[in-house]
Amino acid sequence: MNLLRFSCYCIFIFLNICSAETLRIATYNILNFPDAMGSERSASLFTVLDYVKPDILVLQELKNQQGFDMFGDSVVAKLNNNFSAGPFYDGPDTDNGIFFRRDKVNLISTRYIPAGVRDIAEYRLRFCDSGCEFYIFSVHLKSSPGPENEAERRAEVIKLRRHIDSLPTGTYFLILGDFNIYYSDEPAYQVLVDSSAYTRSIKDFYGRSGVWHENASVAFLHTQSARFVQLPDGGADGGLDDRFDMILCSKNFLMWDGIFLDTDSYTILGNDGGHFNLSVNDGHNSAVPAEVADALFYGSDHLPCYVEITDEPSLEKEQPVIKIIPNPLRSESWVLLPWFEDFISARITVTNILGQRVYHNTTKNPQGFKITRNQIFPGVYFVQVEIYTKFLNYRYQTRLAVVE
Repeated sequence: MNLLRFSCYCIFIFLNICSAETLRIATYNILNFPDAMGSERSASLFTVLDYVKPDILVLQELKNQQGFDMFGDSVVAKLNNNFSAGPFYDGPDTDNGIFFRRDKVNLISTRYIPAGVRDIAEYRLRFCDSGCEFYIFSVHLKSSPGPENEAERRAEVIKLRRHIDSLPTGTYFLILGDFNIYYSDEPAYQVLVDSSAYTRSIKDFYGRSGVWHENASVAFLHTQSARFVQLPDGGADGGLDDRFDMILCSKNFLMWDGIFLDTDSYTILGNDGGHFNLSVNDGHNSAVPAEVADALFYGSDHLPCYVEITDEPSLEKEQPVIKIIPNPLRSESWVLLPWFEDFISARITVTNILGQRVYHNTTKNPQGFKITRNQIFPGVYFVQVEIYTKFLNYRYQTRLAVVE
Protein backbone atom coordinates (compact mmCIF):
# COMPACT_ATOMS: atom_id res chain seq x y z
CA MET A 1 0.00 0.00 0.00
CA ASN A 2 1.48 3.37 -0.97
CA LEU A 3 2.24 5.97 1.69
CA LEU A 4 -0.35 8.49 0.51
CA ARG A 5 -3.25 6.05 0.61
CA PHE A 6 -2.07 4.56 3.90
CA SER A 7 -2.04 8.01 5.49
CA CYS A 8 -5.59 8.60 4.27
CA TYR A 9 -6.73 5.29 5.78
CA CYS A 10 -5.14 6.06 9.13
CA ILE A 11 -6.91 9.38 9.32
CA PHE A 12 -10.25 7.74 8.40
CA ILE A 13 -9.85 5.16 11.16
CA PHE A 14 -8.49 7.27 14.00
CA LEU A 15 -9.98 10.68 13.28
CA ASN A 16 -13.46 9.66 12.24
CA ILE A 17 -14.88 12.61 14.15
CA CYS A 18 -13.79 14.83 11.23
CA SER A 19 -16.55 15.23 8.67
CA ALA A 20 -15.89 14.40 5.04
CA GLU A 21 -15.00 17.32 2.81
CA THR A 22 -16.27 17.78 -0.72
CA LEU A 23 -14.43 20.01 -3.17
CA ARG A 24 -15.97 21.42 -6.35
CA ILE A 25 -13.20 21.88 -8.92
CA ALA A 26 -13.89 24.06 -11.96
CA THR A 27 -11.90 24.80 -15.11
CA TYR A 28 -12.60 27.84 -17.27
CA ASN A 29 -10.91 29.32 -20.34
CA ILE A 30 -11.57 33.04 -19.81
CA LEU A 31 -10.52 34.32 -23.25
CA ASN A 32 -7.24 36.26 -23.26
CA PHE A 33 -7.89 37.99 -19.97
CA PRO A 34 -7.61 40.95 -19.56
CA ASP A 35 -6.59 42.02 -23.09
CA ALA A 36 -9.85 40.93 -24.73
CA MET A 37 -12.07 43.50 -22.98
CA GLY A 38 -11.49 41.77 -19.66
CA SER A 39 -12.74 44.62 -17.49
CA GLU A 40 -15.99 44.73 -19.48
CA ARG A 41 -16.47 40.96 -19.06
CA SER A 42 -15.71 40.78 -15.32
CA ALA A 43 -19.33 41.19 -14.23
CA SER A 44 -20.43 38.33 -16.49
CA LEU A 45 -17.60 36.11 -15.29
CA PHE A 46 -18.60 36.80 -11.70
CA THR A 47 -22.23 35.85 -12.43
CA VAL A 48 -21.07 32.56 -13.95
CA LEU A 49 -18.74 31.63 -11.10
CA ASP A 50 -21.14 32.78 -8.41
CA TYR A 51 -23.54 30.21 -9.85
CA VAL A 52 -20.85 27.48 -9.99
CA LYS A 53 -19.52 28.21 -6.47
CA PRO A 54 -16.17 26.44 -6.94
CA ASP A 55 -13.80 25.55 -4.13
CA ILE A 56 -10.90 25.33 -6.57
CA LEU A 57 -10.90 27.39 -9.77
CA VAL A 58 -8.35 26.71 -12.51
CA LEU A 59 -8.10 29.18 -15.38
CA GLN A 60 -6.64 29.20 -18.88
CA GLU A 61 -5.85 32.13 -21.20
CA LEU A 62 -4.54 34.56 -18.64
CA LYS A 63 -2.29 37.05 -20.39
CA ASN A 64 -0.16 38.37 -17.56
CA GLN A 65 0.20 39.03 -13.83
CA GLN A 66 -1.94 42.15 -14.17
CA GLY A 67 -4.79 40.09 -15.59
CA PHE A 68 -4.45 37.46 -12.86
CA ASP A 69 -4.59 40.14 -10.16
CA MET A 70 -7.49 41.91 -11.87
CA PHE A 71 -9.47 38.68 -12.06
CA GLY A 72 -8.79 38.01 -8.41
CA ASP A 73 -9.94 41.47 -7.36
CA SER A 74 -12.92 41.91 -9.68
CA VAL A 75 -14.30 38.34 -9.66
CA VAL A 76 -12.86 35.90 -7.10
CA ALA A 77 -12.77 38.30 -4.12
CA LYS A 78 -16.51 38.81 -4.52
CA LEU A 79 -17.25 35.08 -4.44
CA ASN A 80 -15.93 34.33 -0.97
CA ASN A 81 -13.39 35.96 1.32
CA ASN A 82 -11.71 32.60 1.97
CA PHE A 83 -10.11 32.41 -1.48
CA SER A 84 -6.35 32.54 -1.93
CA ALA A 85 -4.43 32.80 -5.17
CA GLY A 86 -1.65 30.50 -6.23
CA PRO A 87 1.57 32.03 -7.52
CA PHE A 88 1.34 33.31 -11.09
CA TYR A 89 3.87 32.15 -13.66
CA ASP A 90 4.24 34.12 -16.89
CA GLY A 91 5.27 31.49 -19.41
CA PRO A 92 5.13 31.47 -23.19
CA ASP A 93 1.87 32.59 -24.82
CA THR A 94 -1.14 32.60 -22.43
CA ASP A 95 -0.98 31.18 -18.92
CA ASN A 96 -2.76 29.15 -16.26
CA GLY A 97 -3.91 30.34 -12.86
CA ILE A 98 -5.46 28.85 -9.72
CA PHE A 99 -7.63 30.16 -6.88
CA PHE A 100 -8.62 27.94 -3.95
CA ARG A 101 -10.62 27.99 -0.71
CA ARG A 102 -7.90 28.05 1.95
CA ASP A 103 -10.42 26.91 4.58
CA LYS A 104 -10.88 23.65 2.66
CA VAL A 105 -7.64 22.93 0.84
CA ASN A 106 -3.95 23.84 0.97
CA LEU A 107 -1.79 24.49 -2.09
CA ILE A 108 1.45 22.63 -1.36
CA SER A 109 3.44 23.43 -4.49
CA THR A 110 3.29 24.53 -8.11
CA ARG A 111 5.53 23.71 -11.04
CA TYR A 112 5.38 24.07 -14.80
CA ILE A 113 6.10 21.54 -17.51
CA PRO A 114 7.52 23.03 -20.73
CA ALA A 115 5.35 21.49 -23.42
CA GLY A 116 5.58 23.63 -26.54
CA VAL A 117 3.32 26.57 -27.26
CA ARG A 118 2.14 26.84 -23.64
CA ASP A 119 3.45 25.35 -20.41
CA ILE A 120 1.37 22.82 -18.46
CA ALA A 121 0.75 23.82 -14.84
CA GLU A 122 1.03 21.33 -12.00
CA TYR A 123 -0.75 22.12 -8.73
CA ARG A 124 -0.24 19.85 -5.74
CA LEU A 125 -3.02 20.25 -3.15
CA ARG A 126 -4.04 18.80 0.20
CA PHE A 127 -7.39 18.51 2.00
CA CYS A 128 -7.21 20.64 5.15
CA ASP A 129 -8.87 18.09 7.45
CA SER A 130 -7.82 14.66 6.22
CA GLY A 131 -4.45 15.59 4.74
CA CYS A 132 -5.11 13.57 1.58
CA GLU A 133 -3.21 14.92 -1.41
CA PHE A 134 -3.93 15.18 -5.11
CA TYR A 135 -2.58 16.92 -8.20
CA ILE A 136 -4.25 19.09 -10.82
CA PHE A 137 -2.67 19.54 -14.24
CA SER A 138 -3.99 22.49 -16.25
CA VAL A 139 -3.46 22.23 -19.99
CA HIS A 140 -4.05 24.46 -22.99
CA LEU A 141 -2.89 22.39 -25.94
CA LYS A 142 -2.03 23.67 -29.42
CA SER A 143 -5.12 24.95 -31.21
CA SER A 144 -6.55 24.39 -34.70
CA PRO A 145 -7.12 21.28 -36.84
CA GLY A 146 -4.66 19.76 -39.28
CA PRO A 147 -1.89 17.14 -39.14
CA GLU A 148 0.84 19.52 -37.91
CA ASN A 149 -1.28 20.82 -35.03
CA GLU A 150 -2.38 17.30 -34.13
CA ALA A 151 1.26 16.20 -34.03
CA GLU A 152 2.12 19.10 -31.75
CA ARG A 153 -0.74 18.25 -29.35
CA ARG A 154 0.48 14.67 -29.27
CA ALA A 155 4.00 15.80 -28.40
CA GLU A 156 2.62 18.00 -25.60
CA VAL A 157 0.65 15.21 -23.92
CA ILE A 158 3.56 12.76 -24.26
CA LYS A 159 5.60 15.16 -22.09
CA LEU A 160 2.73 15.29 -19.61
CA ARG A 161 2.32 11.52 -19.49
CA ARG A 162 6.03 10.97 -18.91
CA HIS A 163 5.95 13.47 -16.07
CA ILE A 164 2.90 11.85 -14.48
CA ASP A 165 4.60 8.45 -14.67
CA SER A 166 7.44 9.89 -12.58
CA LEU A 167 5.07 10.65 -9.66
CA PRO A 168 4.73 8.23 -6.73
CA THR A 169 2.56 5.16 -7.20
CA GLY A 170 -1.01 5.78 -6.08
CA THR A 171 -0.96 9.52 -6.82
CA TYR A 172 -4.39 11.03 -7.41
CA PHE A 173 -4.50 13.51 -10.28
CA LEU A 174 -6.87 15.43 -12.53
CA ILE A 175 -6.03 16.69 -16.01
CA LEU A 176 -8.26 19.56 -17.04
CA GLY A 177 -8.41 22.60 -19.28
CA ASP A 178 -8.63 23.38 -22.99
CA PHE A 179 -7.43 20.35 -24.95
CA ASN A 180 -8.36 21.61 -28.45
CA ILE A 181 -9.00 17.98 -29.50
CA TYR A 182 -11.51 17.35 -32.30
CA TYR A 183 -12.14 13.59 -32.23
CA SER A 184 -11.42 10.55 -30.11
CA ASP A 185 -8.99 8.98 -32.61
CA GLU A 186 -6.81 12.09 -32.60
CA PRO A 187 -3.26 11.06 -31.60
CA ALA A 188 -3.14 13.30 -28.52
CA TYR A 189 -6.33 11.81 -27.10
CA GLN A 190 -5.12 8.28 -27.76
CA VAL A 191 -1.91 9.02 -25.86
CA LEU A 192 -3.96 10.34 -22.93
CA VAL A 193 -6.16 7.25 -22.62
CA ASP A 194 -3.49 4.71 -23.54
CA SER A 195 -3.28 2.24 -20.66
CA SER A 196 -0.51 0.07 -22.13
CA ALA A 197 2.42 2.37 -22.93
CA TYR A 198 2.32 4.30 -19.64
CA THR A 199 2.24 3.30 -15.97
CA ARG A 200 -0.67 5.53 -14.93
CA SER A 201 -4.19 4.87 -16.21
CA ILE A 202 -6.19 7.98 -17.21
CA LYS A 203 -9.99 7.90 -17.46
CA ASP A 204 -12.29 10.03 -19.60
CA PHE A 205 -15.44 8.91 -17.80
CA TYR A 206 -17.67 11.36 -19.70
CA GLY A 207 -16.32 10.74 -23.19
CA ARG A 208 -17.71 9.31 -26.39
CA SER A 209 -15.79 7.72 -29.22
CA GLY A 210 -15.99 9.25 -32.67
CA VAL A 211 -15.86 12.76 -34.09
CA TRP A 212 -16.79 15.51 -31.61
CA HIS A 213 -16.46 18.50 -33.95
CA GLU A 214 -19.69 19.58 -35.64
CA ASN A 215 -21.45 16.40 -34.46
CA ALA A 216 -24.98 16.99 -33.20
CA SER A 217 -25.15 13.51 -31.62
CA VAL A 218 -22.61 14.57 -28.98
CA ALA A 219 -23.96 18.09 -28.50
CA PHE A 220 -24.14 17.53 -24.74
CA LEU A 221 -20.31 17.39 -24.66
CA HIS A 222 -19.63 20.66 -26.47
CA THR A 223 -17.95 23.51 -24.62
CA GLN A 224 -16.96 25.93 -27.40
CA SER A 225 -18.17 28.34 -28.75
CA ALA A 226 -20.72 29.91 -26.40
CA ARG A 227 -21.50 32.47 -29.14
CA PHE A 228 -22.94 32.06 -32.61
CA VAL A 229 -22.00 35.63 -33.51
CA GLN A 230 -18.68 37.45 -33.29
CA LEU A 231 -18.42 39.77 -30.28
CA PRO A 232 -16.04 42.75 -29.97
CA ASP A 233 -13.78 40.77 -27.58
CA GLY A 234 -12.63 38.64 -30.52
CA GLY A 235 -13.72 35.27 -29.14
CA ALA A 236 -14.63 32.40 -31.45
CA ASP A 237 -18.11 32.36 -32.97
CA GLY A 238 -20.23 29.71 -34.69
CA GLY A 239 -22.08 28.29 -31.69
CA LEU A 240 -21.48 25.20 -29.58
CA ASP A 241 -19.84 22.57 -31.77
CA ASP A 242 -16.53 21.48 -30.17
CA ARG A 243 -15.51 19.43 -27.14
CA PHE A 244 -12.37 21.35 -26.27
CA ASP A 245 -12.69 21.60 -22.47
CA MET A 246 -12.53 18.39 -20.43
CA ILE A 247 -11.73 16.93 -17.03
CA LEU A 248 -9.87 13.60 -16.98
CA CYS A 249 -8.78 11.70 -13.89
CA SER A 250 -6.49 8.98 -12.62
CA LYS A 251 -8.07 5.55 -12.30
CA ASN A 252 -7.89 5.53 -8.49
CA PHE A 253 -10.23 8.55 -8.33
CA LEU A 254 -13.03 6.18 -9.43
CA MET A 255 -12.51 3.63 -6.66
CA TRP A 256 -14.48 3.66 -3.40
CA ASP A 257 -11.53 4.34 -1.13
CA GLY A 258 -9.12 7.17 -0.48
CA ILE A 259 -10.27 10.19 -2.51
CA PHE A 260 -13.33 9.64 -4.69
CA LEU A 261 -14.53 11.55 -7.76
CA ASP A 262 -18.29 11.69 -8.18
CA THR A 263 -18.77 11.17 -11.93
CA ASP A 264 -22.41 12.25 -11.65
CA SER A 265 -21.25 15.69 -10.55
CA TYR A 266 -19.50 16.36 -13.86
CA THR A 267 -21.14 19.43 -15.36
CA ILE A 268 -20.57 21.51 -18.47
CA LEU A 269 -22.27 24.65 -17.28
CA GLY A 270 -24.93 25.89 -19.66
CA ASN A 271 -24.87 22.87 -21.97
CA ASP A 272 -28.40 21.48 -22.04
CA GLY A 273 -27.78 19.46 -25.21
CA GLY A 274 -30.14 21.68 -27.17
CA HIS A 275 -27.82 24.44 -28.41
CA PHE A 276 -25.82 22.75 -31.14
CA ASN A 277 -24.40 25.45 -33.43
CA LEU A 278 -26.26 28.07 -31.38
CA SER A 279 -25.34 30.66 -28.77
CA VAL A 280 -25.71 29.34 -25.23
CA ASN A 281 -28.41 31.96 -24.54
CA ASP A 282 -30.36 31.41 -27.75
CA GLY A 283 -34.00 30.95 -26.68
CA HIS A 284 -34.58 28.85 -23.57
CA ASN A 285 -31.67 27.10 -21.87
CA SER A 286 -32.94 24.33 -19.61
CA ALA A 287 -29.59 23.91 -17.81
CA VAL A 288 -29.19 27.37 -16.24
CA PRO A 289 -31.27 30.49 -15.48
CA ALA A 290 -31.52 33.08 -18.26
CA GLU A 291 -29.18 35.53 -16.53
CA VAL A 292 -26.50 32.83 -16.24
CA ALA A 293 -26.90 31.87 -19.90
CA ASP A 294 -26.43 35.54 -20.82
CA ALA A 295 -23.36 35.75 -18.58
CA LEU A 296 -21.88 32.65 -20.23
CA PHE A 297 -22.46 34.27 -23.62
CA TYR A 298 -20.71 37.51 -22.72
CA GLY A 299 -18.14 36.06 -20.31
CA SER A 300 -16.11 33.86 -22.65
CA ASP A 301 -16.28 31.79 -25.82
CA HIS A 302 -15.82 28.64 -23.68
CA LEU A 303 -18.14 27.05 -21.13
CA PRO A 304 -16.70 26.12 -17.72
CA CYS A 305 -16.67 22.52 -16.53
CA TYR A 306 -16.64 21.27 -12.95
CA VAL A 307 -16.57 18.08 -10.94
CA GLU A 308 -16.67 17.19 -7.24
CA ILE A 309 -14.26 15.08 -5.23
CA THR A 310 -14.52 13.92 -1.62
CA ASP A 311 -11.94 12.60 0.84
CA GLU A 312 -14.31 10.13 2.53
CA PRO A 313 -16.79 8.65 0.04
CA SER A 314 -18.24 6.10 2.49
CA LEU A 315 -19.99 8.74 4.59
CA GLU A 316 -23.51 9.49 3.38
CA LYS A 317 -22.53 9.00 -0.24
CA GLU A 318 -25.51 8.93 -2.56
CA GLN A 319 -25.64 6.04 -4.98
CA PRO A 320 -24.81 6.81 -8.61
CA VAL A 321 -27.69 7.72 -10.87
CA ILE A 322 -28.38 7.71 -14.58
CA LYS A 323 -28.75 10.97 -16.46
CA ILE A 324 -30.71 11.76 -19.62
CA ILE A 325 -29.36 14.72 -21.60
CA PRO A 326 -31.31 16.57 -22.81
CA ASN A 327 -34.57 15.80 -21.04
CA PRO A 328 -37.13 16.43 -22.51
CA LEU A 329 -36.10 14.71 -25.72
CA ARG A 330 -36.82 16.68 -28.90
CA SER A 331 -34.64 15.05 -31.55
CA GLU A 332 -32.22 12.79 -29.67
CA SER A 333 -30.92 12.26 -26.15
CA TRP A 334 -28.15 10.33 -24.41
CA VAL A 335 -28.83 8.09 -21.43
CA LEU A 336 -25.59 8.43 -19.45
CA LEU A 337 -24.55 5.61 -17.14
CA PRO A 338 -22.60 5.77 -13.87
CA TRP A 339 -19.02 4.54 -14.15
CA PHE A 340 -18.18 0.93 -13.29
CA GLU A 341 -14.63 -0.31 -13.77
CA ASP A 342 -15.83 -3.91 -14.33
CA PHE A 343 -18.73 -2.98 -16.66
CA ILE A 344 -19.90 -5.75 -18.99
CA SER A 345 -23.18 -4.56 -20.55
CA ALA A 346 -26.38 -2.63 -19.90
CA ARG A 347 -30.02 -3.02 -20.85
CA ILE A 348 -32.57 -0.22 -21.14
CA THR A 349 -36.36 -0.53 -21.13
CA VAL A 350 -38.74 2.38 -21.68
CA THR A 351 -42.41 1.98 -20.75
CA ASN A 352 -45.42 4.28 -20.99
CA ILE A 353 -47.77 5.15 -18.14
CA LEU A 354 -49.81 2.01 -18.91
CA GLY A 355 -46.78 -0.18 -18.36
CA GLN A 356 -46.41 -1.02 -22.05
CA ARG A 357 -42.89 -1.40 -23.36
CA VAL A 358 -42.20 1.11 -26.13
CA TYR A 359 -38.43 0.77 -26.45
CA HIS A 360 -35.65 -1.55 -25.34
CA ASN A 361 -32.02 -2.00 -26.21
CA THR A 362 -28.74 -3.41 -24.92
CA THR A 363 -25.24 -2.00 -25.16
CA LYS A 364 -21.64 -2.82 -24.33
CA ASN A 365 -20.78 0.88 -24.28
CA PRO A 366 -20.03 1.73 -20.61
CA GLN A 367 -21.09 5.33 -21.16
CA GLY A 368 -24.68 4.75 -22.25
CA PHE A 369 -27.38 4.76 -24.93
CA LYS A 370 -28.60 7.18 -27.58
CA ILE A 371 -32.37 7.47 -28.07
CA THR A 372 -33.78 9.29 -31.11
CA ARG A 373 -37.12 11.05 -31.49
CA ASN A 374 -38.35 8.73 -34.26
CA GLN A 375 -38.24 5.77 -31.87
CA ILE A 376 -40.75 7.11 -29.31
CA PHE A 377 -43.94 9.18 -29.58
CA PRO A 378 -44.43 12.35 -27.50
CA GLY A 379 -45.37 11.68 -23.88
CA VAL A 380 -43.98 10.89 -20.44
CA TYR A 381 -42.19 7.57 -19.95
CA PHE A 382 -40.49 5.48 -17.29
CA VAL A 383 -36.91 4.42 -17.98
CA GLN A 384 -35.37 1.33 -16.38
CA VAL A 385 -31.69 0.52 -16.81
CA GLU A 386 -29.93 -2.63 -15.67
CA ILE A 387 -26.13 -2.58 -15.57
CA TYR A 388 -24.24 -5.86 -15.52
CA THR A 389 -20.74 -5.90 -14.05
CA LYS A 390 -18.30 -8.69 -13.36
CA PHE A 391 -19.64 -9.38 -9.87
CA LEU A 392 -22.89 -7.44 -9.36
CA ASN A 393 -25.91 -6.11 -11.25
CA TYR A 394 -27.38 -2.64 -10.68
CA ARG A 395 -30.86 -1.33 -11.48
CA TYR A 396 -31.85 2.31 -11.95
CA GLN A 397 -35.07 4.14 -12.75
CA THR A 398 -35.86 7.62 -14.00
CA ARG A 399 -38.36 9.47 -16.21
CA LEU A 400 -38.17 10.75 -19.74
CA ALA A 401 -40.34 13.37 -21.44
CA VAL A 402 -40.62 13.35 -25.22
CA VAL A 403 -41.92 16.49 -26.94
CA GLU A 404 -42.62 17.61 -30.51
